Amino acid sequence: MSLEKFDRLLASLTGCSRIIVQAHDFPDHDAIGSAFALAYLLKKQGFAPFITYQGFIDRVSLRNLIDWLDIPITKSHLLGLKPSDKIIVVDGCIGEKNVTDLPGIEVGVIDHHQVKAPSFVAYQDIRPHYGSTATIMVEYFNHFDLPIPKRVAAALLVGLSFDTANFTRAVSPADIKALLQLQLSADMDMVNRICRNQIEYQELKLFDSMLSNMRKEKNCAFASLPEGCPKNMLGVLGDFLLSVDELDIVILSARNREKTFISLRSECKQNNVADIVRRVLNNSGVGFGGGHPHMAGGVINETFQLASESSYIYELFRSELALS
Repeated sequence: MSLEKFDRLLASLTGCSRIIVQAHDFPDHDAIGSAFALAYLLKKQGFAPFITYQGFIDRVSLRNLIDWLDIPITKSHLLGLKPSDKIIVVDGCIGEKNVTDLPGIEVGVIDHHQVKAPSFVAYQDIRPHYGSTATIMVEYFNHFDLPIPKRVAAALLVGLSFDTANFTRAVSPADIKALLQLQLSADMDMVNRICRNQIEYQELKLFDSMLSNMRKEKNCAFASLPEGCPKNMLGVLGDFLLSVDELDIVILSARNREKTFISLRSECKQNNVADIVRRVLNNSGVGFGGGHPHMAGGVINETFQLASESSYIYELFRSELALS
């Protein structure tokens, strides 16, 4: 893809006091790593970027990514954002429910999800056929003939590895090319250390809770975690269940900080979970969600008794699934 439009965006931002690189709410490894990379690139081009997000970090691997690679990320309310700030959203899209509309002017969207940016956003680089936004960032560095520093390469490779489940899903030729390039630059011991340490000892009980509340129907597993669960941890649990030979679809839910989060995984083409979650939540007004054909998530607006949560989720999604 030609990046001449990105060159024009940077030219239009000349003289801006600061640029805000915004990850999507409750960011994951790809969002944080890609935001880190873009901020570094912008700094090398003479800008003063700040990395921010809304929500919270609730996974040990995410905290390790930030701490061990010394990523300068700040929660949005601590930045004193102004209407004159220019915002580039990374691994998310303004207008989507998982991207808070912060004070400032959104001038760019760089993402690999199935989204459509509002027409007022001057620069839009959306590539849903890519496995990660990190891959797009690699191409940006190549466009500027800019070497990728060891820390930045490590952050991008972690994001790429997590979003493709270690290159077992949604992998494009561009992702493989980025993998080879990043491996030559990254501190692989650090990358492997971050990727290995995904859960904390206290989180082991979540596996027991999930299995105790699991409902299997044909090739699909439903489970609600009544004691709650960190949002991003739902993905770890879902990937664990998807490794079971008889399961091709996984739908998990958990209450967390007054919200019910939904996580979906699929390894069969008959069930595009991004489309399913949009039909079930967005179109009905029950909540909102989105993602990829193989991996999606959402939030349910309604409140209900925990005792009925499992049945509620089952009834909500069952009719939309193609089970075998």
